[in-house]
Amino acid sequence: MRLVAGSALLLLVAWTEAWADWIEVPLTVDHGYLTLQVGEALELGPGADRVLVYDECGSVRISDPAVTSVDRELMVELSIDAELAAGVLGQCVSLGGWQGRVGVRVLPEVHESGRELRFRPEEAAILRADGSEAALTGASRVLAEAVILPRVGEVRVDLRQPLEALDDLLDALLGPGREAVGTLAPSRLREATVVDEGLRVTVLLDPGEQIPVTRESPVDPLTPGELEEWQRLEDELDGFLTHIIVALAEASGNEAVRRELAGVLLDARWAIAEALAADDPGPDPVRRLFVEAWDRLRPHLRLLDDADLPMDTSGLRFAGFLAGGDAIRALDELGPRYGVEITREGLRRLARMLLSDAAPDRFTPLPLGVDPRIRALFPLSGQPAEEGRAPRQGPLLGWLLPAANAGDSPPSPASRLEGKVPRLANLDEYLGLVSALMDREIHLRHGGDSRMPAVFRHMLDPLVRATAWKESCWRQYTGPTSAPRVLTSSVGALGMMQIHARVWRGVYDLDRLAGDVTYNLNAGIDILEYYFVDYALRRGEHEQAGGLDNLVRATYAAYNGGPGHLTRYRNADTPARLRAIDRDFWHHYETMRSRGWPDVASCYPVG
Repeated sequence: MRLVAGSALLLLVAWTEAWADWIEVPLTVDHGYLTLQVGEALELGPGADRVLVYDECGSVRISDPAVTSVDRELMVELSIDAELAAGVLGQCVSLGGWQGRVGVRVLPEVHESGRELRFRPEEAAILRADGSEAALTGASRVLAEAVILPRVGEVRVDLRQPLEALDDLLDALLGPGREAVGTLAPSRLREATVVDEGLRVTVLLDPGEQIPVTRESPVDPLTPGELEEWQRLEDELDGFLTHIIVALAEASGNEAVRRELAGVLLDARWAIAEALAADDPGPDPVRRLFVEAWDRLRPHLRLLDDADLPMDTSGLRFAGFLAGGDAIRALDELGPRYGVEITREGLRRLARMLLSDAAPDRFTPLPLGVDPRIRALFPLSGQPAEEGRAPRQGPLLGWLLPAANAGDSPPSPASRLEGKVPRLANLDEYLGLVSALMDREIHLRHGGDSRMPAVFRHMLDPLVRATAWKESCWRQYTGPTSAPRVLTSSVGALGMMQIHARVWRGVYDLDRLAGDVTYNLNAGIDILEYYFVDYALRRGEHEQAGGLDNLVRATYAAYNGGPGHLTRYRNADTPARLRAIDRDFWHHYETMRSRGWPDVASCYPVG
């Protein structure tokens, strides 16, 4: 006995050591896919039934398969309509009919191939109308033991599709430079656990042998070629996240899901933009940014558990996509010695796990204009400066019809601001024009276009004015008056409201943000209202110490740095640079609220 126990222990230790260097990734197989597999094994299509003959006298009609989780056990359910009979002295004697629903408890087991699951029937029971179980008796027991249990035991849950996709993904992430150390072993299943959603399957992935890879920052500055290459990869990552998040948001049909996904996209775009502006992005910035984005995205994806995702009838694409992202995250934790690289091909293969052939060959370039699918992620007031306002008069139209508008009305503030650079000599006139433009656009919001609840709309005017002053000193243009250029920050923020082009591309027309001050202003108002309503107010910032003023502070913090910065104004660990920005903004806000006019000396040396 002691020898047998010792042998078993050695076997267990050897088996454990065999997988010690592999990584584990969870793959959730939902009830829908399990039901599909049961239906295929029993040759039952949707809405179809099948007659099973189990001896020379008896037959049963089965239909309506379903797989459920009950108390951490897996149950296969079938509707039964049977005419029971038995052979007696060479004749079939009727035992009566039976209709009902039978549930079979099954134990999921990993097949020796490591690529599929099998069901081992444990026990059958009659299911009452309320879903409770009743013991089998008489004819129903014969029926279950002779017909139902053997058929359920033939069920195979084929998981080759997501496993092969994971293998392809690992090849793209770990393949380069590995010819000398051999190929990766195929992924395989280790165990299956019953969860509320279905089955949680542990997938073992081979990270391969360690290879000498250094990820230290280069001593010398990046060459122009190196800089261009990783910027292209950053752009690919932006496009990948945009495609995935838009697809998931459209499939969910759930406003809470859409809101959370939109926030993840904004924060990821902010992080990408900041990395692009850095002189030295550090080791493998794309991988770092992917991991950060995945850490933000993954918790919100549980909201999609109950969504009807129509991207693939197998039901495995979403699960495979989650497993793929988790695999990259797990590989990252192993450290740089495994040579993980996020490449264009790796991003595309991960996208294909969710989008199938709809995944584009390349994720760039994203449009400079408005993409309705991207814009639909954000509950904005509407396309700014499009409806209800006079169109801009281009130079050609103004030359062709110079007299048509002559004397009709004085030029609008927006037209007078076009190409105008503020100087001390024209400062009073310039600031008056900007203030008049803001009066008009904010008044339109007060008239009903605003998403802000009416009780808070008195905050909008000073919020807009203070934001524009802090961001640009109310400037759309800068440079010499003879050759004005659009005010553009080092990270690509445009115009008076400093709308971040990379963060908001696809939502706003970048050309119009640069060339149309009214459009730029209204885009800024849209974004401020979005952060005020969907973040500061919804998340109860006014319930923190500081009261209603917190709504304004939080809104600007998010406007300046993305949704992840919402609470930075009150966080103890906020960097001093950001604290100074928030402090300056609040000074501007209080000035606008009390005087309705900017502290000109903070931007222009006057007085």
